[in-house]
This record gives sequence, C-alpha cells and structure tokens, in this order.
Amino acid sequence: MCLGGGSSAMEEEYQRQLAEEEARQGRITQGKDNIDAAFSGYNDQFYADRAADYMSYAQPQIEDQYEKAMKDLRIALARSGQLVGSERIERENELLKKFNDAELQAARKGQSIADTTRSNLATIKSNLLGQNASLADPSLIAAQAQNQIMANTQVPEYNPISNIFANATEGLATQAQLEARNKNRYEMAQLFAPTNSSSIIRG
Repeated sequence: MCLGGGSSAMEEEYQRQLAEEEARQGRITQGKDNIDAAFSGYNDQFYADRAADYMSYAQPQIEDQYEKAMKDLRIALARSGQLVGSERIERENELLKKFNDAELQAARKGQSIADTTRSNLATIKSNLLGQNASLADPSLIAAQAQNQIMANTQVPEYNPISNIFANATEGLATQAQLEARNKNRYEMAQLFAPTNSSSIIRG
C-alpha cells in the first residue's frame, strides 16, 4: 500500500510539474507574441520614413544656403566686372557641385540614422526575447518592450547644417583690385612714356 501510495504521489507531482511547465511555456509563447506585436510596425517603411525625416530637415537649409550663395556670388561678380564670362561659369558650377555633394551627404546621414535605429531595435528585441524565456511574464515583457521601443525611436534633435558655401565669393574682390591696379600702372606708364624723337618736327 505504501508503495502504491508513493507511486500515486509521484505521479501527481509529475503531473503538477508538467502542468506548470506547460503553463510557463504558454506564458513564454504569449510573451513572444507580445514582443512581435510591439515591433510589428518597425518595418522597412518605418526606416525609410526615418531617413526621409532627416532629409526633410536638412534639404531646405541646403537649398536656402545655395540660393543665398548664388545671389552673393553674382553680386560679387558684377562688382568685379566678371558677371559675363568664364569666371562666372566656373564658380557657379562649383556651387552646384557643392550643392549636390551636400544633398548626397544629407541623404547618407539620414540613412545612417535609420540604420542605427534599426540596429538598436534589433538588439532590444533579441534581449527581450532572452528575458522573456526566463521571466515567463507576458505582461511585464510587453511593458518593457513598449518602454524600450519608445526610448529608442524618438526623433533625435538635429544639428543645423553648417555653412556649405562659405567661400563662394573668395578672391573676387582681390582679383578686381589687382586688375584695377594693373590698369592704373598701364595708364601711368603711358602718361610718362618718353616721347619718340622721330615725331619731333625740326625747323
């Protein structure tokens, strides 16, 4: 009888542990589902939008700087008497190249911000899945997922775009001054040039 009773108690304990493990596995499954649901909206479109968000911030600043630099350049060219000619073409092409380079750099920075967010969220999700397996608390893991996602998906505070076209008119005033000096030297040389003796009429 004792053996029989002992066997029955062991069976009951086994069934109890089995039920607990099944319940734990159920909670782990529910926790994983909660994690997957929390991250479900963070797809390729989200990261594309995150990159585009930076471009929406940076591009108007780049365009404003470009337009101002072009205006300042043309004023400086006009003052130096070079509004028409190769100097204008060369400098405007240089400004356009800087503009295109700035847009490319801004696009790369936006993509870098998006990639960093993607990497951070992937790490968070991996860590949460590990915690879920040990905690087996779907409500707690869901709250942790929401909190950590929120903390890592805030739009960062962007720094203003630095002056890309700072040297757009560099050298133009100096060049104009040099040309004026050369012209003055030429005129002075002509004024004080010796008179050609052959032109003197002798009596």
